[in-house]
Amino acid sequence: MPVWALTEILELGHLSVLYRGMHQQDAEEIALAFGVPTKKMMASWLASLNYVRNVAAHHSRLFNRKLQHAPTRPKAGQTPVLDHLRDEKTAKGVFGTYNALAVIAYILPSVDADSNWAKQLAALLRTFPESHALTIASTGAPQGWESLDLWRG
Repeated sequence: MPVWALTEILELGHLSVLYRGMHQQDAEEIALAFGVPTKKMMASWLASLNYVRNVAAHHSRLFNRKLQHAPTRPKAGQTPVLDHLRDEKTAKGVFGTYNALAVIAYILPSVDADSNWAKQLAALLRTFPESHALTIASTGAPQGWESLDLWRG
């Protein structure tokens, strides 16, 4: 079976494993096409997004979940729009859902240049009815997240 046909039927988790097993040069070429600086980081992001997808697909709570597979945060300057992720030192800031959402917002434009997912998500989160027990910060979002370029589209 041609690999292009196989990848159409594989689940995201299988694609993540397949990606991790690729030759370094080929994997880095794919990562760079998505604006991701390294194979290791792309593999981490794929594993994290697969986890988030599985949580959502099984209708589990995702909003303020601590991710079992948090996406690797880029070093300062590697992907400037995600530099704010490095500022967070708390468990929620490192393992919170916000990091996965930021990765999705970063990757989507390389898949669909017309995607306005990030703007739509930001608008949705701004309407979230906060309480003393549950806030947007519960996702690990930093203070002032909505003013970051990542969420302005």
